[in-house]
Amino acid sequence: MKTKLAIIIALASAGATFGAYALPGDVAQPSVGLPGSAPKLYPSEQGAFKALEVATQIVESSIVQRGCLNASYPFEVHTIFDGSGNATLGAAPHQVNLAVTLGGTNNNAGRWYNVTGGGILNGNNSSTLTIADINGKGSFNIGSTIQELSTSFTATSPVTTTADRFYGTIIKDYWRLADLVAIPSGFDDAGTPVSTVVDYGYQQITKNNYVRAKYWQQSRTWRENGVNAGTYWLKTRVTPSNNCAIEVHLEGYGVTPADSIEGFNEKGTLVVKTSPVGPFFGGGNAAQ
Repeated sequence: MKTKLAIIIALASAGATFGAYALPGDVAQPSVGLPGSAPKLYPSEQGAFKALEVATQIVESSIVQRGCLNASYPFEVHTIFDGSGNATLGAAPHQVNLAVTLGGTNNNAGRWYNVTGGGILNGNNSSTLTIADINGKGSFNIGSTIQELSTSFTATSPVTTTADRFYGTIIKDYWRLADLVAIPSGFDDAGTPVSTVVDYGYQQITKNNYVRAKYWQQSRTWRENGVNAGTYWLKTRVTPSNNCAIEVHLEGYGVTPADSIEGFNEKGTLVVKTSPVGPFFGGGNAAQ
């Protein structure tokens, strides 16, 4: 198939540079000319992905503060037709709550969203970080081929117990593959060919005005309609070293809609691991 041929070409041209960052299954990182089209994400999906981006930025701040330690956090996202909604990272009483609101729309430019919130993020060895003053703002262009997001927040230092200021920026591309691609192992309906959206791009996070880490991200998402909706994200730290990754595994869980024009309701885990090679669903040392 044309897509498979394009994948082979992309892998050959990428060489060893991106070999460690490939998504599980039959999908390599997208490249110019990969057969497909604009994904045309629903507002419900756009809002959900904004919340997911902020949640992973919060976990990146934890990695800066405490180092890369295996951990697993419950995570769930709920949005309605216009992309507004909420998300929860962690388990009560130690959890971070996020609120997503639609900031504005423009028929010629796209949509933008706000993400706010705060709470407590657990970690290994019973340490916790207080997360406060979350202020995220980001947009999608028409067709949802480009996403950008900038987020500021504070996270307490486990050494001084004072609040450090974090700031993260994201720029990514989205693409709907021309050919159907099998749902990866570890998900409901694994092996079923479905219309799949992939995204890829870079982000960075700073602490007190100094850059601390850079991540490469790839993801796969598919909607409900004869299968259970699912979302898989892999963020691999490029520098200071690539021995740290964040993986997200979300699925519908019987709440309607799981992923449609009416809303997005998925839950699962957000995992930190000390090996960059996916897939990795669950596992790690559970957060205390």
